[in-house]
Amino acid sequence: METVKTASFEYLIDLAKENPEGGYTFVLDGKSYQIQDVLEISRIATEHGYIVIY
Repeated sequence: METVKTASFEYLIDLAKENPEGGYTFVLDGKSYQIQDVLEISRIATEHGYIVIY
């Protein structure tokens, strides 16, 4: 049986922490990403197998 993972977009955005030098650090499932725009979060979450709820 496959597990379905869902997350709201608002919740995922809250996981992104703004960096003083610009951009954001986003951690999902223990993996850290340096992103420039929070809109990248949807793509990352989808790659991790999440269904993003807007």
